[in-house]
Amino acid sequence: MKLDNPLVVQWEYASEERLAKRNQTYRDLTEGVNPDDAVFEAVREVAPKRFLDVGCGMGELAERVQKELGAQVVAVDISPRMVELTRARGIDVHLADVQSLPFADGEFDCVAANWMLYHVPDLDLGVSELARVIRRGGRLVAATLGAANMQELWDLLGGEVTAGLSFGYENGENALAPYFTQIERREANGTVVFPDRSSIVDFVAATTSRSHLADLVPELTGPFQTRSTHCVFVAGKS
Repeated sequence: MKLDNPLVVQWEYASEERLAKRNQTYRDLTEGVNPDDAVFEAVREVAPKRFLDVGCGMGELAERVQKELGAQVVAVDISPRMVELTRARGIDVHLADVQSLPFADGEFDCVAANWMLYHVPDLDLGVSELARVIRRGGRLVAATLGAANMQELWDLLGGEVTAGLSFGYENGENALAPYFTQIERREANGTVVFPDRSSIVDFVAATTSRSHLADLVPELTGPFQTRSTHCVFVAGKS
């Protein structure tokens, strides 16, 4: 199942239940760096006056930036349901595709594109659009996964590790380099500690490409630990 298949993306984000479960798992069970906090810190550093969240999902980051940083926030997503949920948070949100953003050149101080660029069919076009709407001296914040993310869990279940992402920990800098300068890769790693079998089953069932493995989770005698490997690319536009 290719994550940049538009039909897969449309199906996955038609509702929020699976995304919410995955987000809750990382938020509640991770020991170490919380990837969401690493993203927010990268945005906070530049104190943006005008901020765009591309692929905003349920609108959690957009709401946090609006409330805590006082920025003028705009968000976009290709999922009507995600747009609906984000609008309910009081965010100015639009149904739009990163490959054709409905904004003027240099309109934003900071743009975020988190855990979504590997879904884009034409990655180069998507990155070029992100660069286009950022002003000179502005910043892109783009988070993604590493190949070893939850490797112990997928080894346990006989599943494949996270590999072959078009925009991942290992190749993200190459995708950004034609359009951005001063590209920094910040690791946001930790350990996800599942307290029991049911918490693993619930998480695996909520994944996009491995939900069929949920029934293979064995009985456990105690907590199960697995690596959480994420990174946040921070890139400037000169």
